Amino acid sequence: MTRSLYVCLIVAPLWILPAQEASASPQTPATQLSGGATIIYSLGDLEKMDKIELTRIYIAKVTRLYRILQYLPFAKLDPKGPNDLKIPSVQANDKAMKTLEEALRDYIKAAESSLSTITPYADKKQIIDAILFLQAVTNKVELVGLGMSQLIY
Repeated sequence: MTRSLYVCLIVAPLWILPAQEASASPQTPATQLSGGATIIYSLGDLEKMDKIELTRIYIAKVTRLYRILQYLPFAKLDPKGPNDLKIPSVQANDKAMKTLEEALRDYIKAAESSLSTITPYADKKQIIDAILFLQAVTNKVELVGLGMSQLIY
């Protein structure tokens, strides 16, 4: 299972990627998890959307996963700085955090541009399946980050 997750994480950027969680349109019913972390869509919600909306959601789901995976060993999944991670705030650590965030931002920007162009050519059902998969994986990763790993294994 771990191997499959790693394969998906390596291959996923080739199809999709991006910036922040897509905001749900007023007509799009969805569930916001506590803490505002992730929007959860049902299969019915997704089937009502067109490919462009699905593409935005897919990119947002991939982006969220990349953003939180890098901080999984720490208690906080969305840190603002080293102190949020209980890492001493010294020049080297601050620089490492800044470098990591800049690299991620550049990667997401490039991936979002490419994915928004090519993803709509995928079959709608495949896009929906990918969103539901990423949603499930992200939910589990967020639970681990909250110290609830026993719920996953």
